[in-house]
Amino acid sequence: EFSMKQEGDPFLSISFEDVNGNAQKNKIPDPRGFKAQISSDRNKITYRWNSKQNLSIERVFWRKSKESYVFHHQTKISNLGKQPLNLERMRLHLGSAFQIPRMYNPFDNASTYLNVGYFNAGPAIPEGCSCAYCSGRIDGEADEFIQVNEMGASGKMVTRYLSQARWACVNNQFFVNLVRPNKDMADVRIYGSTLQRNDSTEGAEILGVTGAMSFPVGLLSPGESKSYEFAIYSGPKDYMGLKSLGGEQKKVMQFGIFWWISEPLSWALNYLRDLLFGSYGFGIIVLTILVKLLLWPLTAQATRSQKKMQALQGPMAKLREKHKGNSQKVNQEMMKFYKEHKVNPFAGCWPILIQIPIFLGMFWMLRSASELYGQGFLWAHDLSEQDNISTIQGFSLNLLPIFMVATQWYQMRLNPMQMGPEMSEAQRLNAKMMRFMPFMFLVFLYFFSSALVLYWTIQNLMTILQTLITKTKLENDPKSKISPNDEIELENDEKLLEANAISEEERKNRNLLGLKIKGSINRKVLEENYKTRMRNYEESKLETMSASKRRTSLQKKERLQKAYDYLKALLNKES
Repeated sequence: EFSMKQEGDPFLSISFEDVNGNAQKNKIPDPRGFKAQISSDRNKITYRWNSKQNLSIERVFWRKSKESYVFHHQTKISNLGKQPLNLERMRLHLGSAFQIPRMYNPFDNASTYLNVGYFNAGPAIPEGCSCAYCSGRIDGEADEFIQVNEMGASGKMVTRYLSQARWACVNNQFFVNLVRPNKDMADVRIYGSTLQRNDSTEGAEILGVTGAMSFPVGLLSPGESKSYEFAIYSGPKDYMGLKSLGGEQKKVMQFGIFWWISEPLSWALNYLRDLLFGSYGFGIIVLTILVKLLLWPLTAQATRSQKKMQALQGPMAKLREKHKGNSQKVNQEMMKFYKEHKVNPFAGCWPILIQIPIFLGMFWMLRSASELYGQGFLWAHDLSEQDNISTIQGFSLNLLPIFMVATQWYQMRLNPMQMGPEMSEAQRLNAKMMRFMPFMFLVFLYFFSSALVLYWTIQNLMTILQTLITKTKLENDPKSKISPNDEIELENDEKLLEANAISEEERKNRNLLGLKIKGSINRKVLEENYKTRMRNYEESKLETMSASKRRTSLQKKERLQKAYDYLKALLNKES
């Protein structure tokens, strides 16, 4: 009896279906009916099968020298009878993939890599088509990976229709079965469904997926044969290996929107591994140092700008206080102030903004790098997993994240946020949140792979080193300090701000009477504005108003009178 160890059709098994995708049971080849043909070529094997309906199927498998994880396959279908044979469509099964057992991680579900994927090199269906064939169909995008959790309650994904299929695959986080036709195929359908396998060692159900691709065969005339050839990659998701195969097979890595960063980082990591005696751990360390050195000038410039900004905090706070309540004026004056003192307030943001895509690119690269699977470094047995040194009540004790948070905390101690009285409530809240940032990183990165935590730890150490060097250089560099002329100018600015500063009450009363906030009060303008506004509340006008409106107007008149009395008394005091 032919038996299978798990659910799903065997990899590269075939069956036939009608135009609606329903199986043609009387034409499905029985795997036990194939007979192997002995060949002198040790890299090649042939299987043949003949049915009672005069259908002959020959399946040839071979591999070329110096090819890793790649072999080739050809299926030849022949009509040996005297009558035409309509096979309609053939389905080629892509095998199955199951979730790789991982340690507990609440922030990262490795099943996102458990999917059926494809690459469509052709255009989508013409917009507006509503024929029976096209009704309800979903055209395949250029490349797409349908995750196991996207297959719905039925456990079956919605069939994708490809106008020009370049390849199709089934994969998990580190391994892939990828089938590529010798020539792009037209009118291809991609199927997928979920599987479950029982783990006999732990008694747990392991989630999996299986997939298939189907393509048209059509009518076979008597004596006619049709052949279909494929190149198959079945092995680890090795970026360099998949890239060398062409046909956009590197898309299987699923690097996301930061692929343009992940791809060169993956190449650099493998190149450094070869230079460093095959150690991926040292490769990650050196790669992190090189990236940090590349960003060194930008970070140093940001540090210098940050130091100068700290020296200007006093005048800037008084400038904000002077124009309090007028955000537009504050922004205008602040930009003018920055320009006068040649300071860029955003200089400190650039290193952070640049590091975010680099970090995410490194994250996606290390997350799917099969090269790290099973590779140890220091006490970590597997760089693709947590650096577990012990387990307490089922909880993994990881040492590397502790080192990481210690370096993060010390790094922030070297660049403390100033908590001056001039800070706004939002700035104070932001400063308090930054104090907890190392512990937030600890919670987040504690469950991720040791490779990612190693990268972030080395990054912190390099930042600490750069901060110490830059601070020492700034202390000994006269150009980085505020010159005596700048100090005199700042003092003059502060005196001018103090001289022109007004209280909140005066600002409110000036607004009521339509006076300028900046500068001294013009007595003539005060009198004119007061008389103009008071005319709105003359007794003749108040008599025509309703009771409620009259009451409101009298309150406004009273506030106007108090504002006038306050400002007039202020003018008399100054004179």
